[in-house]
Amino acid sequence: MTGAGGLLLALDAGNTDIKAAVFDGPRPVARLRAPRRGGADPLETLRAGLAALPAGVHWRGAVLTSVAPSLDGALERLCRSITGHAPLVIGAASDLGITVATETPEQVGADRLVNAAAAFLLFGGPLVVADLGTAITVCAVDAGGRFLGGAIAPGPAMARDALAERTEKLPVVALQAPPGPIGRTTEHAMQAGLVWGFAGLLDRLIDQALAALGHPAVAGVYLTGGLAALFAPHLAHGHRLVPDLTLDGLRLLFERARRP
Repeated sequence: MTGAGGLLLALDAGNTDIKAAVFDGPRPVARLRAPRRGGADPLETLRAGLAALPAGVHWRGAVLTSVAPSLDGALERLCRSITGHAPLVIGAASDLGITVATETPEQVGADRLVNAAAAFLLFGGPLVVADLGTAITVCAVDAGGRFLGGAIAPGPAMARDALAERTEKLPVVALQAPPGPIGRTTEHAMQAGLVWGFAGLLDRLIDQALAALGHPAVAGVYLTGGLAALFAPHLAHGHRLVPDLTLDGLRLLFERARRP
């Protein structure tokens, strides 16, 4: 199972889930997802999943990015206990292969930077990358690899839960496209608002990011995140779906940091 260099553990700690991948070279040999809510300890869920790997595997290292500061110490200890290595922690001060050209680089979420760096390293710029998860983030990188910033909006699940919590009659509905754009039940009406409403929001944010880049014809638009596959068919913009961009980006940045 293990190549000559050993396995790499990549961890992405988000607001809703902790996502993990085990790479043998560029090839993922395991992918794990541990929800942060719902009762089970997400760290124990990850530990149990990683324990299912064959005994005696050789680890070359670990790499971590996080927007959950309360978990950072425990995640670093988990990496050490599983791999025997302190993780490479990716943030604004890391060698990203792009320049963070915002007013406050230290305040930019590490997940946004990893996505932007990964898209630039894989596909080149100029580009727009949209991440659809707990929040929706849209980021722009120019042809020279400058991360210009972007937009952050509440995600669809957050809006759905707020509708149920702050009204007396609206239920929590499944995040899926309804049968048609005009909902003929309350459930379908809510799904229409959430799916096509947020697709419209995302198209508008992509428009604005492309405008900031000068509307270059060669700009790529890349979608990632847990809800990207749901919204991809409903966008007006052409795009490429890259569901595991963050974890693949962590692998690329680990390789970049370790190269001679």
